[in-house]
Amino acid sequence: MRAARLALPLLAALACSRPQAGTTDAGPSSVTSTSTSTPTPTPTPTPTPTPPATQPSLASMRVLSAGQPPRRKLLYAWRAEQREQLVMDLRTAVSAETGEDARTRMPMPPVQIVIALDPQSVSSDGDLRFSWRVTSSSVQPADPGTPPSLADGLRAEVAAVDRLAGTAVVTSRGLARDVSIDSASGAGGAGPMVDQVREVLRDLAAPFPEEELGRGARWQRLSQLAGKDAHVTQTETFTLGEVTGDQGTLHDTLAQSAPPQALRSPGSLGGPQAHMDSMLASGDAETRFDLSRLVPQTKYRGTTTMVLSGRAPGDDARRVTMVTQVLLSGSLR
Repeated sequence: MRAARLALPLLAALACSRPQAGTTDAGPSSVTSTSTSTPTPTPTPTPTPTPPATQPSLASMRVLSAGQPPRRKLLYAWRAEQREQLVMDLRTAVSAETGEDARTRMPMPPVQIVIALDPQSVSSDGDLRFSWRVTSSSVQPADPGTPPSLADGLRAEVAAVDRLAGTAVVTSRGLARDVSIDSASGAGGAGPMVDQVREVLRDLAAPFPEEELGRGARWQRLSQLAGKDAHVTQTETFTLGEVTGDQGTLHDTLAQSAPPQALRSPGSLGGPQAHMDSMLASGDAETRFDLSRLVPQTKYRGTTTMVLSGRAPGDDARRVTMVTQVLLSGSLR
């Protein structure tokens, strides 16, 4: 949840669209989670998980500084009876410029996805196994300046995650593994927004190293994110704030980069072939975690700069520099 990685093919489609003139400002985005201890039975047949469309990220973690004493190991104490609900409201602002055109504004329609998280069991090692399901998804009305092909393609991609469901395991250190999608829930486990949901679930809890940590401790996590859309290297540097009991604060500085590569074109956008010449992203997150809860309170602000090239049917080849700004906040109520 700390790093909202946008669906790259959707942005690539913008490189093959005729933009509208104007300027850009980032809009707000929010993620809200709710928790209750009263389960609501939802009888469903036993589904079969599909192989991940996004390969498991190869991650390594190392401590840069143990921080000030007193120090302690930070471990989650999961509650098997505690359900949570994640509400993602995603709103972004994209600006683009070509060699012959000034920077132009391409607003993206707001997207809302609600995910229910239902704990199943806690192992003797402290690992939480939970099921998840998308209970609703929607795309708000598009801004008049939004290219129709983008709005239509985004609606098709978001519709692919409606009723999506699966299971996941998160360790007592907040490291997710085995994030799977049930084949019976549709979407075939593939697609830009499907990968986006998977990444949100993978990064849901704040991750901690094995070592004892004190205030001011710093650690770094390096991940190789490999999906059908793009291969991205992600570096996160965490700084621990004050910890009182089971609650504490965490600052996260994120950087992403990607080598030149072709991007898979979503058919709903008319099939333009796009190539990502370069991608750099940076962001900062302020997180308040609770070691008894899966979803933390988070505020994230990030900027991604990509150079894209491609050709739309009946159009000339285009090369576009795109800057995407994201504001993301999350809270428990």
